[in-house]
Amino acid sequence: MSKLTDQLRAHGADMDGAMNRLLGDEELYAVCFGLFLEDAAFAALGVALDTGDRDAAFEAAHSLKGVAGNLGLTRIYRLSGELVEPLRGNGAAEADLLGLYADLMEERATLRLLTEK
Repeated sequence: MSKLTDQLRAHGADMDGAMNRLLGDEELYAVCFGLFLEDAAFAALGVALDTGDRDAAFEAAHSLKGVAGNLGLTRIYRLSGELVEPLRGNGAAEADLLGLYADLMEERATLRLLTEK
């Protein structure tokens, strides 16, 4: 295993599942992981939440959830899922969407720091 996959596994990522989906290609995983951390959907989600655009927020959160799931990034997958569900239905008013977004961005920052070491 590579340093990246070892670090992510220690952080709780489902690296077995991710490597299975990517046929064990750790170089491809590293590229996809790097691209994901820079995904414009993170910023788009923040803008959509700030402006109250539920449809755009749903699309961005749903996109992040899908990619995070494929990459085995369980914490981002869970947090984005916690955003998707209230945005999908009528529960957005009751959910702390901005708090969940802050948690999501904190996890993204943690992943960046974790993998820069």
